[in-house]
Amino acid sequence: MTEAKSTSAAAFYEAAARKLAFAVPLVVTMLRTSPTGQWRDDLPVVRGLGLVPIGTEGMISTALTQLLALMPIGGRLLRAGWVSALGLALAGAVAYRLINRALSLSFSTPRLSPLLALAATLTAVLAPSWQLEGTLAGGITLGVALALTAIWVALMVQARWATLALGALISATAIESHAAALALGVALIARMLLVRRWPKPSTAIEMGVGVVAPLVPWALYLVLRPLSPNVELDLSGGIGTSSLMNVDAAAERTTALTAWLTDAGFLPCLLGLFGLVLALFRKPIRSLGAPFAALFVIDLGFPSSKIGILASDTLAPVRLLSLIAIAGASALAVQAVATYMRRARLPFAEPASALLVVFHFTLAFAAVEDSAFAADRRDQVAADSWTDEALDALPPSSLLVVRSEALAYRLWAAQIARGTRTDLVVIPEPLLERGNVASLLLRQEPALAPLIREMALSGAPTEFSLSSLSDARPLFVEIDSRWSKRLRDHLAPRPFFPRFSAHPLGRSDRAQSLRNNADGWQRALTIATRPGARDAATIAVMQSELRDRAQLLVDAGDREAAEQAVQSLLTIDTHDTIAATLSSHLTAARDRTPASTATR
Repeated sequence: MTEAKSTSAAAFYEAAARKLAFAVPLVVTMLRTSPTGQWRDDLPVVRGLGLVPIGTEGMISTALTQLLALMPIGGRLLRAGWVSALGLALAGAVAYRLINRALSLSFSTPRLSPLLALAATLTAVLAPSWQLEGTLAGGITLGVALALTAIWVALMVQARWATLALGALISATAIESHAAALALGVALIARMLLVRRWPKPSTAIEMGVGVVAPLVPWALYLVLRPLSPNVELDLSGGIGTSSLMNVDAAAERTTALTAWLTDAGFLPCLLGLFGLVLALFRKPIRSLGAPFAALFVIDLGFPSSKIGILASDTLAPVRLLSLIAIAGASALAVQAVATYMRRARLPFAEPASALLVVFHFTLAFAAVEDSAFAADRRDQVAADSWTDEALDALPPSSLLVVRSEALAYRLWAAQIARGTRTDLVVIPEPLLERGNVASLLLRQEPALAPLIREMALSGAPTEFSLSSLSDARPLFVEIDSRWSKRLRDHLAPRPFFPRFSAHPLGRSDRAQSLRNNADGWQRALTIATRPGARDAATIAVMQSELRDRAQLLVDAGDREAAEQAVQSLLTIDTHDTIAATLSSHLTAARDRTPASTATR
């Protein structure tokens, strides 16, 4: 009778923990998702809500985004963010099953194993690294969840349909996230090398049949795609590069081990390493531990950025999977240490093991607290504030020529998701050589013909094409340092985007232009630098624009205006190297002026 009660209690704990592993991450992440846009989710918003083809990833999240867009709850951006929250919750549910299975195979602790697995799962998926991705629209969590599910099917499911399901999951992971698919391939190959068992021809055929199944969402995408108003805008090859790309390229890179050390602490990090050793050398759990140990090693060799500022790092799925591995290894270590202490009959072994288990549970609460500030996006409105101020400063029916992906996707996301300033025509300069984009833009503005022709012939605009275009509509551009001085003399520097004039401008014209919308610029900067809600992405974009503006003014000889721009840069970042260089040039020019006057 006592044994039956014990078995019933263990089953209750396991069922409750399995449900909580899905429900708690889902609720927490959904509550943290912002109804406003962020720089990092602009590309998924354009792809998911606008049905614009961008590469070969994100097919499943696009279909889910379109389905959730039909829900009469919240805004479209909020519902797009819930796709990532759902992916995070699914990843938590599968991670719990994997960790609980490893604990059950390692030691027989039926009551303790579900609770340890739940604590490890919540510690991983509620930590800042997972939450930063789960609160973004169209984030990478869905691809990671599919990869985890494929690993679970390959390692734990023995049913006849497992091979078909594994093939379908591999294909689904590949069309959702290439990096997650590569990580999944590493995990499966590591397991096959461990067991030294390769698939039979019949198994390979069944897996191939399963690979075809995820083509159904692709077919749905092809059916819905022609209904999009952006049907002719094909961004499959990307837009191009600019100074903004250096922001993400210079982002701090970190491994899952470093992230775990930062989020959890030194002792949990030691427990995680000890657990990885147990997973490799304890025979009952070796087949479960080897795939995740391989991912951990790959993550050490190819770290991803701690947080992408303007776009998510393509290697982030490897780090997220490695964090699951370390969390599960920590649970294995806690279980092993507690079991060994009880078996050794050491003094105070019982309370010591209990305290160790309680300490393991506190890590989950610490993860929630640590990620509350980093991942809660409800107060992060700087991106939308920048967009509103920048677009409000443009006259009706303006043309806006941009050359960086970040700015183009930000403006398109505002038009697609919020219907903001649809009268504007955003012109991605690097894409003007593509026939489909050129034909679409020509229908919107025939005066673009000279610019499109010159971009196709020489890859750069000329004074004639831009001047004739500015005569047709108000023309604003993203400053290009490669332009000749003749072209740059036509620019009226102003906050956000400079205006291109049909004729060269003088110093008084530039001075007048700098005063336009200065208040809007300051409002956007104030919101971006608010204490407690500092938006690094918006600040980086505004710094980049300020640097280009200061360089333009220095080249034009407008020393006073250039000094003001440099001082604004130093106000944002006192260690800005470009501002320091420009300041030294201005000082040298000021010192030479009296000498030259005296000589004359």
